[in-house]
Amino acid sequence: MRRCGQSPLAGWLLIALIGGGCASPAYRRAPRDGAVTPSATPVIRPVVAVTDFENRANFSGQWNLGNGMAEIMIERLMYSDQVTVLERQHLDGVLAEIMRQGRDLFRREGRVERGRLKNARYLIRGVVTDFTVTGDASGWFGHPSVSGQVRGTRTRVGLYVTVSDVESGQIISAVRTEGSAGQRRVRGGINYRDLSFGGDAFFRTPLGRATQTAMDRAVRRILTDLPEERWVPRVAESGVDWVIVNGGENVALRQGQRLWVREEGRRVTDPVTGDVIEQLPGRVVGELEVVEVMPLAARAVLLDGEAKRGHFLEYP
Repeated sequence: MRRCGQSPLAGWLLIALIGGGCASPAYRRAPRDGAVTPSATPVIRPVVAVTDFENRANFSGQWNLGNGMAEIMIERLMYSDQVTVLERQHLDGVLAEIMRQGRDLFRREGRVERGRLKNARYLIRGVVTDFTVTGDASGWFGHPSVSGQVRGTRTRVGLYVTVSDVESGQIISAVRTEGSAGQRRVRGGINYRDLSFGGDAFFRTPLGRATQTAMDRAVRRILTDLPEERWVPRVAESGVDWVIVNGGENVALRQGQRLWVREEGRRVTDPVTGDVIEQLPGRVVGELEVVEVMPLAARAVLLDGEAKRGHFLEYP
């Protein structure tokens, strides 16, 4: 086999994949999908961004429900350890990109690359549809008790949450949940004015418990509905006869492992809807061997052919 000169480097990258084909008789024909066996590839944690909730409940107290509900959802999502949550200070960039794509009206080639939005793939929006306390002795929720003693309080929190794909704008999950809680015979009532929304003391109240129930139900449904994506090996960078692969210890690559290099194929779209209906295979154009495995990347040597940034990789 042909070998070329040497030179080193390091780096790492993203995800993608397209199908099979052959470059020359030097290579065996690979499966058409050109993919690593799904059961053998690690799952990629979805990257999400959460906007402030819209407050459509009949509540206008000192709490900022929109920001507070978003922060509670972020905390629950991070605690699940199933998604990566975009930092709040990057959210303006996410929304600006969505507006740009909206003005473009139609999908364009390369939209996925540009629409990664600091790696945000999914946008979560929420609406507070109900936030009520009946039997509130303090009067803050519009139901005062003259004697300061009531039979009990009843709280109800309603949420409506949508998850959309940033690149396409398609809604992939729409969740409507609610939570309720009560408390019997409270002398003097609970003075919600003195509580911080989302604090430990708040969650010990009936309203806090109702909020937690509604939010937990929403988060469980979101995590169930988010599509599962698996890592696909790809060339992150290359030189004369060296290649950096976009995964290492994190995806269980091993020293000595060999990979075929494939050119990117071509997507075929429906001329009416613009949906992808087929993927034409790319050619196998090279072969490489992993020589060093790092936490997020792997260094490989080119055994034959070529490998360029963006080329797809697969196991022989």
